[in-house]
Amino acid sequence: MDGMAEGALFLLTLGAAGATNARIWQELSSRGSSWQELVEPGSDALWTALGVPPGTVRRFRGLAEGCFAEKEAERAAFQGVHLVTAADPSYPPALWDLADPPPALYVRGKWPLDSGGVAVVGTRRCTSYAFQVAQEVGRRVARAGRWLISGGAMGVDGGAHGGALESGGPTAAVFGTGVDVFFPAEHGDLFRRIVAQGGTLLSEFPLGTTGRPWQFPQRNRIIAALASRTVVVEAPGRSGALVTARRAMEMGRELWVVPGRIDENVCEGSNALLADGGFPLVDVAHFAETLGGQPLQGTLGLYGDEKYDLPSDLGDLERKILAQLRDRGDQTIDNLATGGTMSSAHISSALALLNVRGLVYPSGPGRWRASLKK
Repeated sequence: MDGMAEGALFLLTLGAAGATNARIWQELSSRGSSWQELVEPGSDALWTALGVPPGTVRRFRGLAEGCFAEKEAERAAFQGVHLVTAADPSYPPALWDLADPPPALYVRGKWPLDSGGVAVVGTRRCTSYAFQVAQEVGRRVARAGRWLISGGAMGVDGGAHGGALESGGPTAAVFGTGVDVFFPAEHGDLFRRIVAQGGTLLSEFPLGTTGRPWQFPQRNRIIAALASRTVVVEAPGRSGALVTARRAMEMGRELWVVPGRIDENVCEGSNALLADGGFPLVDVAHFAETLGGQPLQGTLGLYGDEKYDLPSDLGDLERKILAQLRDRGDQTIDNLATGGTMSSAHISSALALLNVRGLVYPSGPGRWRASLKK
């Protein structure tokens, strides 16, 4: 193989050994050294000078002796996975903004990604409201022609990916497993849709790598780097979304945060980001305008009538219920009945119709909320 191909194999092995920093590649050049020196006998001093732990060096040598990279490249080709290393011209320049850019990426789907993507992150155990917000942000990001980037997890991630796909836009899921290991398994169909609709699945982990807790916070730095701005929808005090947010701020990326209720633990972390300088995302319409997207129509963020184009065939009762839900937020059937001259039976029937049409959704046991979707 030529020098570039062999250099790529070196970086592939380096990443598999657990070295999470491709700057070793740059450091070698600045020292007037080459990667070949690291695979020669007596290279311990150079490895130490580069700051690579002895355990990583031992793993690298074991993998190299077993021709890991050559075999991995064959496996990747068989599965239709594209390998991108720090030596590749298509390696995302944005990743060099990281203190620890990955030596290699495994990619399924479209490559390279366009710049200016938007990351949407949040807790896996999100409220139904947060899921709806994530969907709507995903829709609007897609309509603006931007890539929607997230982690493919349950909750906020899934809502954001789904919203982008619904609007026909590209979305990228960054895995904390091998790119051939669908985690969570419940999102298998979602991941297949992403690739089928021109999106991308990517990971820094070797093929076949299963999920371990430490891998997901590690992959979050890639989400933050690939996006020009990050949106945190909902996150508790200890959340991987906060890792993404902090890495985004470290790189000078824009950080937007959906404010949450101050008495709910699920919003504790995201609300704290507002105090740290995050932009409050209180109107999806305004956020979408900053992306330079399509003219805005329908319900976006705020529930004012000027932003909510109702279907012309809705009856008076349905309109009245929607108006009350937009005005007061979460309501039970009893709340709705108390607020007007509507019977519980008629309200239940109207809510069922509105739910089918995507205009309301259950926000909790026995509670309803007006949907952000038009």
